[in-house]
Amino acid sequence: MDLMDLPGVLLLACGLTLALSTPPSRGLTGLSCVFLERVNVTCHWDAEDPPGPAPETRYTLVVEKMSGQNGSLALIKTFNCSTSNTSCTANLPNSSVNLWYCVSVLTHRPPGGEGRQSLPRCQPGSMEVMLFPVENLSVSPIGGRPHCLLLEWEGPWLHPMTMSQINNGDLTSQMEYSTQGQQVKELSLVRARAPNPFETREVRFEACVFRPATTYSVRLRLRYKASSAPWSLWSSPSSNSTAEDAPSAAPTFWRRLLPAPVANGRVVYHNVSCRQRDGAALRDLGTCAAVGGAATSCHVTLPPGIFSCSVVAGNSVGVSPAAHLLLRLGRPEADRPPPNNTTATPLDEHSLDVRWTAPLDQSVEGFVVEWSAVTSDGPGVVHWERLKASQKGLVIRDGVEPGTRYHVWVTAVYHHGGLVPSTGPVVEMQDIIGNRLDLVWSPVPVEQRRGYIRQYAVFYKHADGHTLNLTLPEQVLSCSLVHLSPGLYTIYMRASTDEGFGEPGPAINVNIEGGFLEAGPRSLYRTVTVEQIGNVQQL
Repeated sequence: MDLMDLPGVLLLACGLTLALSTPPSRGLTGLSCVFLERVNVTCHWDAEDPPGPAPETRYTLVVEKMSGQNGSLALIKTFNCSTSNTSCTANLPNSSVNLWYCVSVLTHRPPGGEGRQSLPRCQPGSMEVMLFPVENLSVSPIGGRPHCLLLEWEGPWLHPMTMSQINNGDLTSQMEYSTQGQQVKELSLVRARAPNPFETREVRFEACVFRPATTYSVRLRLRYKASSAPWSLWSSPSSNSTAEDAPSAAPTFWRRLLPAPVANGRVVYHNVSCRQRDGAALRDLGTCAAVGGAATSCHVTLPPGIFSCSVVAGNSVGVSPAAHLLLRLGRPEADRPPPNNTTATPLDEHSLDVRWTAPLDQSVEGFVVEWSAVTSDGPGVVHWERLKASQKGLVIRDGVEPGTRYHVWVTAVYHHGGLVPSTGPVVEMQDIIGNRLDLVWSPVPVEQRRGYIRQYAVFYKHADGHTLNLTLPEQVLSCSLVHLSPGLYTIYMRASTDEGFGEPGPAINVNIEGGFLEAGPRSLYRTVTVEQIGNVQQL
């Protein structure tokens, strides 16, 4: 608001009246300032006569510290500085930016010319204050909330902002975070709070946009809520790791076990079990009875028959979903042909290009490529990788050394009748309205259904451990979850045939926060962050 528009402006002290004694200049534009609490104010403006004033033209920045509110301002003290440029810094010793300031610029023309002064712009200095950078930033994990980090710091540098202003939302914070070894950084707007504004100047907020068991480096910068206020400088970085979560994907069950990116922590054990087709458990598991977290294989002797074996990985928080493998022993497999036209071609000294075609007139679940160096003592370490049915080639780089012969196998993995689906639908968030979350999904691919789909089930688990599920007919491809309270939800789906429900599909984490995160046009108190996290433990 211009001072000329305020009621009672003619009753201001004589200092302000004197400042307006020269003819007002309405041509000067672009006036903006940056206040530093109890230090100075630096203002910039555009030259009055483009493309620029004559070299003799000088400017005087006039900063008037006022008392009272907008309708009853009175002059306390005047500060000024002179320059031939279009910016100037005036010292404001011991002057709080919480007061009102009227800022104008006086233009001095060459000798004989008339000086002109811009109309004063009056507002609290806090509207353009640059806060001091965060010091002693602390980042720590939050127990039981593996997607969150707690950021804390002391608040004297926030002056002149009070703890009450912070809790009212007058402080805006911007967080920059990155994982170790990656240069890509992301920005999120966050809202801070003071746990007890009357006893401490500690400020904190919880950010829940991270991956479990991952180390992050975090920086902060701050500004007063007004969009005209500049950002502070970035703080020094602070690093810490999020808490562990239960493994979010089943082990890859052939030889090699759970890959690290979905372990969500350090895997400390694996449990292996095998059952006959009639459901009876196999008691003699050999070295598979107890498998340590570092192990990637075990040995079990099976009699002729059909067996279903499973393996789960566990850490200090929980266990992964189970991976299953159906074994047919003691029966001819002439009706199950291998892949055709298998070739292995060196690409360079450290890679092999393996190609094949699928068996004719056969429905396969996927392929397994195995390779091992050929030595005089027999096969060396066997490496392997399991692939989808749609893949017909693989470039091998792991364990390939120059001048070494390799034996390469390609095995077709077949479907067996009477099995449950090998995966669930891929669920996506469509919209959120109030406390209702709308979900959509696509049917399970035909090659992974292992029968006719009869039902779908949506599972959603709150971070506090409360779990709900919703069962729907197979023709339904959308649903709404209602009455959701703020918090982190893990959501995934399973599909069922006549044999029962199958494996979980890829999951999403939906983080509905209660006021500490902002995301685009969403309400500050109803913010949604969606993260694809792969498969999760069956609830």
